[in-house]
Amino acid sequence: MEHLAVGDYVIDGGIVIERKTYADFATSLVDGRLFPQAAALARSPHRPIVLLEGPAPAQMPNVHTNALKGAMLSLAVMWRPPVIHARDPEDSLRILRLLARQLTETNLGVLQRYDRKPKRLSSRRLYMLQGLPGVGPALANRLLVHFGSVERVITANHGGLAQVRGIGPKKAERIRNVVS
Repeated sequence: MEHLAVGDYVIDGGIVIERKTYADFATSLVDGRLFPQAAALARSPHRPIVLLEGPAPAQMPNVHTNALKGAMLSLAVMWRPPVIHARDPEDSLRILRLLARQLTETNLGVLQRYDRKPKRLSSRRLYMLQGLPGVGPALANRLLVHFGSVERVITANHGGLAQVRGIGPKKAERIRNVVS
């Protein structure tokens, strides 16, 4: 267990989940946390998901139903993380397990370097880093998490690159040769 800068759960380094109960969703909307959290999810190198867990409690913050629906629509349309509904904590656990199983079975982290280019900024960053020699999906993700941006990865020196798990002196040299 570790404290995450973004989201509540990370599954296999590929998916970040922001879990909210209905009451927490309403409170996040009222106190202004909801959309900054959505922005942080969108900037994350992981695929973001908002998990909305019910049932709706008897005591909800005083927020109009249309405001809650509008916030859900805004999340899904403007920020684009899927908003998944779970009936209760047990249903949330089933969803998390299913996501983990699908991620390992289908290798969702693999971005093909042919056909259509990814549209989402986080996917384009990973796509770009996977073009470096010896860099696959997992290493691209570790590089992005370690350095914080594609620019910092590209401008990193041999020693900085070698600090990332999976990069030794030879791979660091091959990367530097490509970007210099």
